[in-house]
Amino acid sequence: MTAWREKYRPRTVADLVGCEVFKQQAQHWSLETAPPCLLFIGGPGVGKTTAARALARDWLGEWFGQENFITTNASDDRGIGYVRDHLKHISRLKGLMVAKRVIFLDEADSLTKDAQKALRQIMEDSHDTIIWILAGNDISAFHKAIKDRCTTYEFKSHGPNEIEEACLKIHEAEGLPEEWKQYYRNLAPLCEGSLRQTVDTLQSLSKTPEALEKRVRSSGQDMSRAALHLAAGDFTTLNAFLNQQLEKGDSRFYLLKTLRYKAKGLIEEGDDWFAFMKTYGDFMMMATQWPDDDMAFFEYFVATLQQNRRLHK
Repeated sequence: MTAWREKYRPRTVADLVGCEVFKQQAQHWSLETAPPCLLFIGGPGVGKTTAARALARDWLGEWFGQENFITTNASDDRGIGYVRDHLKHISRLKGLMVAKRVIFLDEADSLTKDAQKALRQIMEDSHDTIIWILAGNDISAFHKAIKDRCTTYEFKSHGPNEIEEACLKIHEAEGLPEEWKQYYRNLAPLCEGSLRQTVDTLQSLSKTPEALEKRVRSSGQDMSRAALHLAAGDFTTLNAFLNQQLEKGDSRFYLLKTLRYKAKGLIEEGDDWFAFMKTYGDFMMMATQWPDDDMAFFEYFVATLQQNRRLHK
């Protein structure tokens, strides 16, 4: 079965959902007029990779392919050797029937500072033959040398209108139940504005009239129960509820924010609440940079909650 996230991935800049400032400017670019280095910043699922592919497809046309659009992931190897040996080598290769190739470096904020400095020099040396597109979650992780070289765009989480727009396109193409239409906007907070997660959620559901409503309502109910266990200090059960929601496709940000909202009226003001908020704040900051899987993220979250609760007793 084809993943809907790929089946319905926008193929051109004009087809992108949201990111209007970027779209308005990018639609007028060509290989000859585009900035030589672009930096896309934003959380997971907000369209950075899709935008890079759409740009390359618009520019390269019939010559779009792996010879002219090179994708590499900086999280695979973060050091200066990777940049000097691998990226420098591929930046010297000629494209097929095009004046410039496009190199897309995903998770570029994973590169070390020394690697970023080396990358900047390679970017400058190859600007006549390469357009570089870098993507990352955290702008602060990029060295000033990289930021000064790049034209930067921030990709924000999709709002209810944008989520609904994308869902309706899939709705018509897949013949989804009419009853689902009234709940598409509710997927924006549930999936934390991630279009990728929204599409994955739609595909995962049984195609019955009540399936989407149940999914939207059950998340809030389950998180209310999770907050009760948090207030009672039952951290083992709290962890089980969070893992259950992860399996349903809820995002880190959604679970953290919803747990705070649900717990606000259950935990007494004072030390317990401030201990919770200290943990909550730390993990909100960590959510886009956690290097392991979601389950490990929340197991560490719950362990830290438990430790902080004890420290305030």
